[in-house]
Amino acid sequence: MNMRWFITLPAQLSTMLLSMAIIVFFFNKSLERFNPLGKGSFVMKVTPEVVKKWGHEPTHVKTGFLLHEFIRFDVTKNDFLINAILWFEFDPSKISLETLGKFSFTKGDILKQSDAVVKKLSDNLSFAQYYLRIQFSSVLDYTLFPINDHKVFLNLTNNMVDAESIIFDVAPKDYVVPKYVFLSGWKLESHEAKAGYTEYKLSEDQTVSQQPKVLFSINIKKTDARQLMIILFPLFMLFYFFIFSLFIKDYGLNMQLIFTNLLAFMAYTIVVQGMSPVVGYFMLIDYLMLFFLAAFFVLGVVAYVGDENTGYSPEKVDNIRAWTVLFVYIALIVVMYYLTNVYMVNAA
Repeated sequence: MNMRWFITLPAQLSTMLLSMAIIVFFFNKSLERFNPLGKGSFVMKVTPEVVKKWGHEPTHVKTGFLLHEFIRFDVTKNDFLINAILWFEFDPSKISLETLGKFSFTKGDILKQSDAVVKKLSDNLSFAQYYLRIQFSSVLDYTLFPINDHKVFLNLTNNMVDAESIIFDVAPKDYVVPKYVFLSGWKLESHEAKAGYTEYKLSEDQTVSQQPKVLFSINIKKTDARQLMIILFPLFMLFYFFIFSLFIKDYGLNMQLIFTNLLAFMAYTIVVQGMSPVVGYFMLIDYLMLFFLAAFFVLGVVAYVGDENTGYSPEKVDNIRAWTVLFVYIALIVVMYYLTNVYMVNAA
């Protein structure tokens, strides 16, 4: 079948615009979909069986946490800085304020901590409140970068007491993330807290310690397409320019442009790596870069067909290039659909 019509400028412009429209549609749908990734540390529940094993009911301390504001919110570098308020309602005869105040956050540092603001609610119930500035990191999953939603975790514990003695209780209404909390480029979808205890073991048959623990989490949705456009727009421009350069009749100029495109792609790969999180697994952007690398290799090989030493007629060269470009366009659409639909759904 003669495909020389496909290498005309109107056909190429139409194909480019159509493919761009389809790809924009795929990415737009993926941004609308909420797929938060992330797995927090395990929190063991205090069940009747656990209490029976301990031999007594632990003292329950009512706990609340107000995430007042994010001072720094850098998902790519996994670096967060917040102002928050932590409070406890407790029985002073069962646990001292000094012991209670030795709380800490795993994977986090308390940069500022006020003195406890203490109120006596009754003869056997006191209220203590702390104003905090906390810098922390979380266990983030970047599998879908750069169109990833996240679960961000903050773990509260107290290494000075055993879970058998003290357990933090957090009601849903006592973990507050106000609506005024602003995250540029992100939207706070939901938040929750899981209270219980954590268990550290030195060996399989020896329990070292059990500490009370609360896992605070927030689910955030990416709403800013700026980073996505910054990464993908130059990449797709290189791709389309590569394809257009195939249909230049001057073989020498054709190869110069293709070689320049390859160098630009390799340089841009370094730029993308600098913008990406440092992880030990493949992300969505990595698979996309590998696809373009394979596509450029195929198109580069086909460009060589235009050499007069290959013995192909101009008509056959045009036909080969047209079919190859059509195949690459189809492959691009299929890969984009897979990455933004099947791969994203399975990753979540």
